[in-house]
Amino acid sequence: MFVLINTQLSSAQQTVTLDETIFIHTNAATLISGETLLYKVYCLKSSDKTPSGISKVAYVELVDDNKKSVFKTKISLENASGQGDYFIPTTLKTGTYKLIGYTNWMLNKPFSELFQLNINIINPYKVDEKTASQNIFAGNTNTTAESLKNENVTLNLNKKIFSNRELVDLKIKSSNANYTNGTYSLSVRKLDNIPAQNQISAVDFAAGNAYLAVLDLKNENQKIILPEVRGEIISGKISAKNNSDKIDNISVGLSIPGKSFAFKVVQTDKNGNFIFNVNQTFYSSNIILQIIDEKANNYELTVNNAPEIDYTKVSFEKDAKLSYTIKESLLERSISSQVENAYFHKKVDNIEKTPTVEPFYYPLTKEYILDDYTRFKTLKETITEVAVEAYSKQKDDKLYLHVNDPSVFPQLPNPALVLVDGLYLENQNDLLTYNMKNVYKIEIIVGRYYVGAKSFNGLISFTTFDKDFKSTQTGSFIAKPTILRPQPKKIYNKVKYENTADNERIPDFRNQLFWNPDVQLNQDSETSFYTSDLSGTFEIRLEGFTKSGIPVSIKENIEIQNTSAN
Repeated sequence: MFVLINTQLSSAQQTVTLDETIFIHTNAATLISGETLLYKVYCLKSSDKTPSGISKVAYVELVDDNKKSVFKTKISLENASGQGDYFIPTTLKTGTYKLIGYTNWMLNKPFSELFQLNINIINPYKVDEKTASQNIFAGNTNTTAESLKNENVTLNLNKKIFSNRELVDLKIKSSNANYTNGTYSLSVRKLDNIPAQNQISAVDFAAGNAYLAVLDLKNENQKIILPEVRGEIISGKISAKNNSDKIDNISVGLSIPGKSFAFKVVQTDKNGNFIFNVNQTFYSSNIILQIIDEKANNYELTVNNAPEIDYTKVSFEKDAKLSYTIKESLLERSISSQVENAYFHKKVDNIEKTPTVEPFYYPLTKEYILDDYTRFKTLKETITEVAVEAYSKQKDDKLYLHVNDPSVFPQLPNPALVLVDGLYLENQNDLLTYNMKNVYKIEIIVGRYYVGAKSFNGLISFTTFDKDFKSTQTGSFIAKPTILRPQPKKIYNKVKYENTADNERIPDFRNQLFWNPDVQLNQDSETSFYTSDLSGTFEIRLEGFTKSGIPVSIKENIEIQNTSAN
């Protein structure tokens, strides 16, 4: 368990009030294998349901009836909200699951205060022995026909009955400024007679009792989990192999290499603990931590595991059994799922383009784009003929790069800070055999350069074409942990039939007609959609909160008729 060191908070503080909660709006509470669970995460204050400014990261897990997590995802929060999805694989058995939502800060509350939603999953490809033998279904009935209205927000439709592949012109209107200034999510999904769990509406969620935990900072026996205030937290500890070397004020570096990369340096406290706050979202799983010290080999570095939840406290309702009365609906849903997955490549969602983050040293460097010069294969030739401020020195069995500073004589003995695609290299032996023709550019800073409290004699940054440089350096002072990465934000595919010939030969068996996790009423949000080849009753559901904490839950049904059958 990762614990908060009391020195992280003001020494004048005696207590702190934990006023944070999570609400999740899902596209469905009953899903078939092959379908996708879509969800929007709202991070709110427990007291008044206004957006919480504390946590910048949330977590969503799906727990099975064996009380084990079958999937866990990390969600970056922007303006106190985020989005994600989970494709239901055929490896999951039929049964009731729990969708759990929380932030690290909320883990200081009782487990009952985490967001919990029952999710039914039906796997028609995997027969459960108990279910097959009893052949009944005693689950919840589908209550989604219940009407939800809000006089301040209206769903304006051009009509209520539509044909297949027809445009549904939906506009969401509000004349009340309190409601236009909020964030909402919108789902349009087919209803059927397959028993469904009750979804928790924003209105019902807001009506619940607010739980405000008061944490005693002076209680040394109370372990407090840090809130991820600036972004995701990566922490750990160093220890001295001989138990005598000092473990305080030792520099530790964090590298997240890539096109946009992170490099940070922090120092350990008196107990050898260190904490990194990564205040931007990086999706790369290639994370390296290493001790930056002349005596680095004298230490061992370990990375803390993420806080774990005791799921023995999760309670499940009695197993629901499948009945032959829903066989036809189940078959239709299963076929629809298979058809849609077969044509997935034609309807694929797009990953939202991640903004390019300028390097932390921008724009201080002198830049050498190597294609502008005669190309050399080796490092030594390149720094001799092109990047002439850099030079190398051999010390024992290690190569170190330095930057010549003409304003200083004699030259300082400290080596430069050397990065390759953002990866910190303590020694540069790997660059001796690396083909410089793979390097796009070299950037150099002359003079003393500080990262955190650590100083270097200049900076040399190599950027490769493919961002695929690998270091062979190993040791107890280097850790390459497996850390859960944030789920990329998606732009969900919208099927369009503006031209009747569009996708004419591609079947459209969508049960989920539309999903927009970021509806803004004060902007021109995209809310219109096309119907599919399926007929029946479809539910339009809007959930969300205004910035003043007012919950909004609206449901309305439309009918889609199969005109080809007439």
